[in-house]
Amino acid sequence: MPKKPFINYTSKNFDSIKQDLVEHAKRYYPNSYNDFSDSSFGGLIMDSVAYVGDMLSFYLDFQVNESFLETSLDINNIRRISSQMGYNYYGSPSSYGIISMFVLVPANSTGLGPDTRYIPIIKTGTKLSNGEASYRLTEDLDFNDPETEIVAARFDSNTGKPTQYALKGYAQIKSGVEYLKEIEVGNQEKFLRVRVTTAAANEIISVFDSEGHQYYQVENLSQEVVYLEQTNPNAASDNVTSIIKPFIASRRFVVEQDQDGTYLQFGYGSETQLDRTGLTDPSEVVLKMNGRNYVSDDAFDPSRFLGTDKFGIAPANTTLRIVFGSNNSTNVNAEINSISTVSNLIMEFPNDITSPSLGTQQAVRNSAECTNESVITVERTIPTPEEIKYRAYAIYAAQNRIVTKNDYEAYVYQMPRKFGKVSRISVVNDPSGINKRLAMYVISKDNNDFFVNTNEVTKLNLKTWLNKNKMMTDQIDIFDARIINVGFNYKYNIEAGYSKNRVAADVNQAIRELFAEKQYIGEPIYITTIYQTINRIQGVVDTLKVTPVIKQSANYSNLGLEIEDVLSKDGTYLKCPKNCVFEVKFPNQDLKGTVL
Repeated sequence: MPKKPFINYTSKNFDSIKQDLVEHAKRYYPNSYNDFSDSSFGGLIMDSVAYVGDMLSFYLDFQVNESFLETSLDINNIRRISSQMGYNYYGSPSSYGIISMFVLVPANSTGLGPDTRYIPIIKTGTKLSNGEASYRLTEDLDFNDPETEIVAARFDSNTGKPTQYALKGYAQIKSGVEYLKEIEVGNQEKFLRVRVTTAAANEIISVFDSEGHQYYQVENLSQEVVYLEQTNPNAASDNVTSIIKPFIASRRFVVEQDQDGTYLQFGYGSETQLDRTGLTDPSEVVLKMNGRNYVSDDAFDPSRFLGTDKFGIAPANTTLRIVFGSNNSTNVNAEINSISTVSNLIMEFPNDITSPSLGTQQAVRNSAECTNESVITVERTIPTPEEIKYRAYAIYAAQNRIVTKNDYEAYVYQMPRKFGKVSRISVVNDPSGINKRLAMYVISKDNNDFFVNTNEVTKLNLKTWLNKNKMMTDQIDIFDARIINVGFNYKYNIEAGYSKNRVAADVNQAIRELFAEKQYIGEPIYITTIYQTINRIQGVVDTLKVTPVIKQSANYSNLGLEIEDVLSKDGTYLKCPKNCVFEVKFPNQDLKGTVL
């Protein structure tokens, strides 16, 4: 029996594979071939086989690395694995804010107030613009609300009585416009996946088929229950306009997104195999009805309340009408009073039913104006692959519940960007509170990468987002983190023979890179790190002095602090209060070096 040839399985690159092939040929085929020069035909064969082996080895290693989040490099693979761990990142975020809207309403017969017949409601979907980006109302603005501001605007020149009243109300808006995409679907296909648009979509607003069936977005296809908002019939007495009720969504989908597009993924049920599973009667699940006069302490699976085996009904032989939202501009931020155009007004007059005056209604419509009294911003910085990995690990560790400080931070970052975006968050025990009262400090960034206060709408959305997973006994107060703008002056010596300008440029570049990443809330700044960074630059003899300063002027935050308030006793670091964050706002002018 011939001896089994020895194979070295550790050889994976071109040179090692070729060397093994040559040794194999010399050992087992010495009489058949012995010309192993690079220019020979045998050399060509050896090179070709080694080349193929090297390629196969490379792609095998690459595919294995791309299967794990820690070693993955491709951004689409990172997003897919992160999605499996519970973290979904979608690009092209919307900006949220509050808009002020005004209308002129004719006075009533006495002139002592507006005619209630012509007090309107501006409906959700009304489109506004600042000349560059489009915005739309996300809620109805009812001028019949008691909190509506009313002032007399026009007066009769003879009697002096008001003839028109100006009404002012507030509503939430978001950037972007709605688009409609129709997709033809053929025969029944299990786990149907359709491409809606590019990765620019930031939300799926609605999905209907040609028969009028609605499909609901869920986090995963095994989720059967969605919560729908319904009008509260007792709103007048309860002072709650809407109630939330569970709904069994047999038609459902999940949204997937990568750098190439936005997709909808459906289940594999069909109309002939309806997914009739739903909310189960607990008495039929928990207790074993076997005639005993006692009940054993037997554990049960709560998921049995919501059993499913079809993952929803997939559309077939129909046309899907998909309405999705997307920004129509790369810049969706708005300066104060820049949103002033009402491009598409949707207005109703609920009180003018009996004998409506179309002319007066049109006059009220024509008088509608709008403005934003505060800046509307959203952070558009795309997370790096490392940041996506970190957030995915945190979400996976949270296990869909919020208990620890890290859980809160992870879920804040997990909130869909269409509801607003925060850049830094810190959760601490409120020293003035009791009964698990927590203080959450947040901060956002604007287009220039400067820290700014998170707007109120984002904080309201954030509180709603956390309520669904936090502990019932936890009480959360959300505050703006205070910004402390700092700078540093540093002096150092250089060796003889080195260019003063070249060394100075290297030092300044290194210090700017040190502060390129924004600080976290409550994170100190170690001055010793600046010493070490400067001393590592080639040509520097020694760093003599690093002097921290607090920047306070029109372009900085002004908290009235002195550097002694944050400098440690030994002068080695700047201690940051738990509700503050350090920021080097303008590195080119706040970081100054002097060569001695």
